[in-house]
Amino acid sequence: MECETINWLNMHHGKYELSHSGMSNVFDIKAYFSRAVPGHENDLKQEIAGLHNTEAENVVLTHGATEAFSMVLYHLRSKYNTFNVNRPEYEMIYKTPKIFGYKNGNEVFVASNPNNPTGTISKLPEYFTCIIDETFMEFVDNLSNYRYENGYIVNTFTKVYGGGDLRLGYIIAPDKEEAMKIEGFKGLITEDVSTFNVSIGYEILKKHDELLGNVKNIINQNHRVLIKDKSKLKFYNGMDPLKLPVSFVDYSYYTGKNSDYISEELAKKGIIAIPSKYFGISGPYLRVCITGEDFPEAYAALLTALEEME
Repeated sequence: MECETINWLNMHHGKYELSHSGMSNVFDIKAYFSRAVPGHENDLKQEIAGLHNTEAENVVLTHGATEAFSMVLYHLRSKYNTFNVNRPEYEMIYKTPKIFGYKNGNEVFVASNPNNPTGTISKLPEYFTCIIDETFMEFVDNLSNYRYENGYIVNTFTKVYGGGDLRLGYIIAPDKEEAMKIEGFKGLITEDVSTFNVSIGYEILKKHDELLGNVKNIINQNHRVLIKDKSKLKFYNGMDPLKLPVSFVDYSYYTGKNSDYISEELAKKGIIAIPSKYFGISGPYLRVCITGEDFPEAYAALLTALEEME
């Protein structure tokens, strides 16, 4: 099994990158590396716990949301055999459980919330153990507002802070006992996060409100363009996306060609948008991200290219 989304992104590059869901050029994350002081693991956990209105003992630091999601799935595999997922959904969410041997069923529910790619809030079932990727939650709400009974939250510094190079994420476990069990995997199936990266994460969160404010300004401006200037585009199931980096656009007014074909034709014109099959469904949909400072220009190029489709 492989991550086809990553493979596709590695093979497609252009002037207008509508495929990147993480913020970029919001601030210079490289500058933090030059003044990082090793340490601050407990300080970082305290900062994260404050954002989630939980205890620092419930926080497990990871190398990102992908690792965090896998660690929780591995942890729960001794108790559960089946998982449930609603699509469209990010490829990691619906493929990773199968790597660990989970079958389709009704024990563990996995989801991104808000949903990647639709940019909408997911409705979660009540009677499951949940693993929820909240990568995009801070764009629309406080992280402390959502709790999942008998559930696990995973998050990353990659999206809001544009920290892909930082390789830093975390798990919020239901209690400290569960967190300690997951911590026990370090040194066996994964490693501790670099003390330098931990330090940088701590310095970033000390400026949390300022940085988040700047990010939301960019997203809010681009979201207005997305909604106001959508022309004949529609959105998945007729639902306008929230003010989030991702949206799942329906281009069916312009052409009946499948999204694989459309994405390849757009790429020839330097416009990069991911087709729907990588989110587990077929249909006339592309994921369009609004994180770029050049989004208005890129979006106009997308609409023009769709108008010219035969």
